[in-house]
Amino acid sequence: MYEQKLEPPEIAARVKHSQEAVDRYIKDYERIKFLARRGIGEDEMALMTGRGKTVIRQYMRLLKKHHPEIVKRE
Repeated sequence: MYEQKLEPPEIAARVKHSQEAVDRYIKDYERIKFLARRGIGEDEMALMTGRGKTVIRQYMRLLKKHHPEIVKRE
């Protein structure tokens, strides 16, 4: 929904999550996108962000879908 340009309050309402949670998800997604652009691997991303590898992989799947030019390997 974020990639479809919906505003965070609308996303929160649709997924029934708090605004704080949605803001955190978006912030984490942008951090992962930043690191992926720089060629940082998933293990390093997990260490740098404090997020688990499963979460990192979920964000990487979203990046592959919406920004395939960023994700050249998996």
